[in-house]
Amino acid sequence: MIENQPNEITLIFHSNKDKDKKMRAFVETISTYKVKTIDLKRETLTQTQLAEIANKMKVEIKDLMDQSYIDTIKGETSKGEESMSPNDLLTLITKNFLLLETPILIIGKEAYHYQSAYTLLEQQFNITGVASNRSANIEEKQ
Repeated sequence: MIENQPNEITLIFHSNKDKDKKMRAFVETISTYKVKTIDLKRETLTQTQLAEIANKMKVEIKDLMDQSYIDTIKGETSKGEESMSPNDLLTLITKNFLLLETPILIIGKEAYHYQSAYTLLEQQFNITGVASNRSANIEEKQ
């Protein structure tokens, strides 16, 4: 199980993905939280941990899949991801963590898919005024 205190962040990322590396750099600058990292290139998660993450995110197992790596599934199984059972998907992800949509943040008892630093600040940390200059960091707001 991945347990956090209210002032802790666990970042689950894959260091082969550029977006994940950027998120790691950003999260490590948040001084009010203790940051723990899990690099899926070097560490693994169990099927139970993945199911727990999906539960914390309030999503189904199939929603943990990274759509940009979905073609990899076709090489590993004859079934499409939509016809696979949740257990099959968990097995597939644990064999190839590039299939997991990352980065994932676990903040306290909740988990989120990271979209951008902008959405993290505004939605998860409730920091207002982030959008005060509408043209600033336009690529982060997408």
